[in-house]
Amino acid sequence: MTKNVFAGMWEIAAENGMNKSIARFPDVCMSPPSPPAGPIPIPYPDTSFSNNLQSASTTVKIGGKGVALAQKSYYKEPVLGDEAATRTFGANVVTHQITGKTFFQAWCMDVKFESKNVCRHFDITTSNHASAATTTAPLVSLEMQNLADSQYAIDNGVCPCCGDALHEWQRDPDSTETPKKPYKAVTSTEFWQSRVDRLPAGANKTNMEAKFKDFVMAKSAARANSRAGGAGCNNVHPSETSGCAIHFEIPQGKRHPDPDNPGDVLTTSGLCAKDFGHAKKMRIDAVWSARTGTPAVAGTSRNHITPKQAGGCNDPNNVVPENMMGGPECQEIEDLQSDLEVGTNSLV
Repeated sequence: MTKNVFAGMWEIAAENGMNKSIARFPDVCMSPPSPPAGPIPIPYPDTSFSNNLQSASTTVKIGGKGVALAQKSYYKEPVLGDEAATRTFGANVVTHQITGKTFFQAWCMDVKFESKNVCRHFDITTSNHASAATTTAPLVSLEMQNLADSQYAIDNGVCPCCGDALHEWQRDPDSTETPKKPYKAVTSTEFWQSRVDRLPAGANKTNMEAKFKDFVMAKSAARANSRAGGAGCNNVHPSETSGCAIHFEIPQGKRHPDPDNPGDVLTTSGLCAKDFGHAKKMRIDAVWSARTGTPAVAGTSRNHITPKQAGGCNDPNNVVPENMMGGPECQEIEDLQSDLEVGTNSLV
């Protein structure tokens, strides 16, 4: 029953309480029938309860039970609501989970237990996680508030985009540390400004300077359009410091050992591309089809928003099918980034 302990006018969520996360939607999972008719992506509603709270507070309790803490506690249900899907077909298109964890995405900002903000009834939750990254609405990646937050995650071995372990192409192959030292996090503007500035004087540099200026302005316009309630562009991250928008400062000449061909080496882009196999491409199509209601088109390219040569992740929140980017202004942004990649390729 309710314990009537409040923070910021809302009751605190605790194991010995009655908080519910009801019908979190959509939990998109690959589901029967079997091939050739399937599998097909189906959005499931997920439900979880506070009596299944895990990783709760240990020194401060309500009714003798632990309290939900921000970015630590979660609900773990024996039955979540997506059990009709199957792991055989890949389960959730983002986390590859069934009956995953439910995490809080909001909490009380001015009340803390054990140095962590407390979570409450009515605070937003998202469900079916493998870790703390989001899979049900709001369907976004692991969001960082600023560049320092992203660098902290990177230094602790976490990709700021997908929330999984840092990818090999995001680490310095020449590092003598174990694991290898990650590259420094920078914004898109910093990444491309550095590249363009280092080009030798000449016609190409002048052209790239103009392309860079147009690129920055076009992305700013798309973000402003989205904030004003417009369509925006699916190939533009919400901000320059959101998790998947983070670029990596990669010095010229860095090469990684080819895991499949001993003695051969790959660029950052090449190693990322090798990881981006058929299964991940199908996952991209399924996620974006579910988000936009637009069917995947055979042969369409799948474009990295943060590019592969900047250490971009292969997560659906950083890769979008070309036919689902948005209007012509979105294609212009993609074309400008492609021009920058080609025009600065001598610095890879």
